[in-house]
Amino acid sequence: AQRSFRICMTDASHITLLPRLLAHVRAAAPTVRLHVVNITAATAQLLETGEADLALGFIPGLEAGFHEQRLYTQDFICLVSVEHPRIDAAFTARAYKEEAHIGILSSTSYPMLQSALKRQGIDRRVQLELPGFLGLAAIVSSTDLVATVPRTIGETLARMGSIRVFPCPVRIPTFTVKQYWHVRYHHDPGLRWLRGLCAQL
Repeated sequence: AQRSFRICMTDASHITLLPRLLAHVRAAAPTVRLHVVNITAATAQLLETGEADLALGFIPGLEAGFHEQRLYTQDFICLVSVEHPRIDAAFTARAYKEEAHIGILSSTSYPMLQSALKRQGIDRRVQLELPGFLGLAAIVSSTDLVATVPRTIGETLARMGSIRVFPCPVRIPTFTVKQYWHVRYHHDPGLRWLRGLCAQL
């Protein structure tokens, strides 16, 4: 096939899914090209007009006129440096409230995290806000800041540096990562192949 697919995804998926997806595409269809764009407010329109073929992630409100497939459920975990001066064998809710944090603004699950903390009366001391996950592993491993992130991206980043992973000690709802596509492209053979590959991975 000589075809280019445009996929909307978060920068977390750039780290967790894209390398495996690219490896499989290059092996099975070496002349197929992938064009990755961010998930934004325009994602629904891009899918509807065919300017984008597929969206992967947690995209609340993207239902009417779209097909969706559940890929996996995510919970939240906390990342801290293995050299953290106050957190060692356990990470308690009290420590969560007392420590300084990193906020990841581009994460589509970030509003859910903030809302859950607000409902519980937890006001995190966010000392650093990042636009995305780029550089997060280096920052966590070299500071005493805590990052609360979805499990898949957190475990991937933890393998890149001197980072310890803890269950989140406060209650945060889980969410479902899905793939979305517009109904008018449901039977396109190329998109069916791409969707099957994403579901398999």
